[in-house]
Amino acid sequence: MDPQKKRRPRLLIALCLALLLSALPASAVPERSAAAPQGTAVGYYASWASAQGYTPQRIPAQRLTHINYAFAGIDGNSRLALSNPAQDRKNLAQLVRLREEHPHLKLLISVGGWDGSANFSDAASTAARRQTFAQSCAAFLAEHRLDGVDLDWEYPVSGGTPGTGHRPEDRENFTLLLQELREQLDRQGQKDGKAYLLTIAAAPDAGYLNKIQPLPVSRLVDHIFLMAYDLHGPWDTYADFNAPLYTPSEPSPQYKTSVSDGVKLWLDRGVPGDKLVLGIPLYGYCYQGVTGGNNGLYGSFSSSLALSYDQVVRDFLSDSAYRALRHSQARTPYLYGRRSFLTYEDPESAAAKGGLARELGLAGVGFWELSQDREAALISSACSAFSVRGFSDVSPRSWYAQAVDFVCGQGWMSGTSERTFSPELTVTRGMFVTVLHRMSGSPAAQTGRFPDLPQEHYAAQAAAWAAERGLAAGYAGGRFGPDDPVTREQMALMLFRFARLRGLSTRPRDSLRSFPDASAVSPYALEAVQWAAAAGLLSGRASGELDPSGAATRAETAAVLMAFSKLS
Repeated sequence: MDPQKKRRPRLLIALCLALLLSALPASAVPERSAAAPQGTAVGYYASWASAQGYTPQRIPAQRLTHINYAFAGIDGNSRLALSNPAQDRKNLAQLVRLREEHPHLKLLISVGGWDGSANFSDAASTAARRQTFAQSCAAFLAEHRLDGVDLDWEYPVSGGTPGTGHRPEDRENFTLLLQELREQLDRQGQKDGKAYLLTIAAAPDAGYLNKIQPLPVSRLVDHIFLMAYDLHGPWDTYADFNAPLYTPSEPSPQYKTSVSDGVKLWLDRGVPGDKLVLGIPLYGYCYQGVTGGNNGLYGSFSSSLALSYDQVVRDFLSDSAYRALRHSQARTPYLYGRRSFLTYEDPESAAAKGGLARELGLAGVGFWELSQDREAALISSACSAFSVRGFSDVSPRSWYAQAVDFVCGQGWMSGTSERTFSPELTVTRGMFVTVLHRMSGSPAAQTGRFPDLPQEHYAAQAAAWAAERGLAAGYAGGRFGPDDPVTREQMALMLFRFARLRGLSTRPRDSLRSFPDASAVSPYALEAVQWAAAAGLLSGRASGELDPSGAATRAETAAVLMAFSKLS
């Protein structure tokens, strides 16, 4: 089976308070396992990949949130059916074992695809058929211990491979099919004690949107994977970009489109951005026998072939006969040489797509298909660009994302590793004074004041400076307690004193009457907590309580510091 057949048609195809940790020596940060990615990162794993040596164990599971196994089909009785039962069952069992190693993963069976959509219209045509199909999907999930169903109907009403059934009623029937699936999955979920997922793959073009009911569909599914590729391909008359991020402005002999335009079509129809996952191709096309100038772009061609990203790297990028070029408007790379024009993705263009998904407030990014990028170069680049400053554990949609971006940009905080921020990690007294020290330009101070802070300790200078400036004192016996969690009231007190040091107003004050545990505030910190509450730095937790003796997290602290920066 040609791995590219799935995506061949022309039009679509495919505040609280808390604290942060700064860049500290590795010894100062607890060892943590790789964090589960934030946001949505969907990877399609093709059934044929294992036969090509790309087994489920090779999937970059730490980068993904969802794996869609492609594809199951629909038999003549409107039931879900495996294409190669023996191999498919083996692959699914291996995916389940992969999930045991990475519990954050969700495993879905993807139904349809370019070659497997022939019976969708029949399955959706009547209430009885819809129920049969939905029940077979629910039973399949329970049998194989999967987490959901992904429908890839290519396409309702018209289009798709020859032999695909169509009806004018497909537009409404698609919604009814999803509604029946949602009901059956929920019913099965009640039996199994879990919430099953329902997703679809869809095209980023007006023609597809006119063939479905976008808003009702979006309300029924957990997310919509936009197949933002094959915007141009070998079916066209002229060589063109597979997935240009933006539409080039120069004249073209054929239709123009782009990933950005396609996403905005969905948003303009009222579909929330957080329901959309931006699909990114891990393959390209090589157009051969290209005629005309412009380095092959928009030239006519005699033949073509699909190439995985791995093939591009192995066979073309190292060949001096090909010139490496990049279109500044389309934000996409291409190669030209030997009368061939090659359109593909590279880490830079994948990052640009991840950045667009973040900018537009989408749910995340996704990839077709995983075996074409075996070192996960494009996958990693796109996921990092979608996340905040490359942190895999900070979603752009999290309440603290803006604060993390701000404090890291200021150099006040940094990650606990290259890829993690650890937003839920508790902040210590040593960490917090280090942040304040950095906010002041890291001035020199005389160390040796505290017996539990030897000169080589990461917080020694910061604690000595904080003591000299009257921001923080040690405990009885002279200890500083650098590894003790900083409490919310301690943080408020240090910020209160820091504000005075900077000449900022420390009025007005909040009475704290709205907090049921206001009496729990220690007398030494009362004035500071009243100021912090009035200044919007300290607020109640989910329970409504002030929790003055509770520990602050890095996410909370980042938010507090950003709010503090706005005080005048």
